[in-house]
Amino acid sequence: MYSRVTDDDLRAYVDEWRDFGYVLVRARWTMEGASTLLEAARRFRERAETLERLARAGFELDRPATSGFGVVIRPGEDSPLRLVEDDRKRVPM
Repeated sequence: MYSRVTDDDLRAYVDEWRDFGYVLVRARWTMEGASTLLEAARRFRERAETLERLARAGFELDRPATSGFGVVIRPGEDSPLRLVEDDRKRVPM
C-alpha cells in the first residue's frame, strides 16, 4: 500500500498559489529519483491523489497541459499568466 496524501502535503501547493496565483505542475517530476518500477508506480498514485484532492477543492487547469506542464489556478480567478497574455493581445507591439 502507498502512503496517503495529507493536508501537509497539499500545503506547499496552497502556499504556491497564494504567493503566485498559480501552481506549476510538471509530469516529469513525478518519477524523479524512483529506482524501481514499484516505486515509480507509487509516486504516480500519490501524484494522482494530490491532483484529485486539488480538483475536489475546486482547483482547475488553466488550459490543457502541454509538454509535460500544467498550470493549476485558483478557483474563480484568472491565472496571472492568462492576464499577461490578454495584456499582450491588447497592447500593440
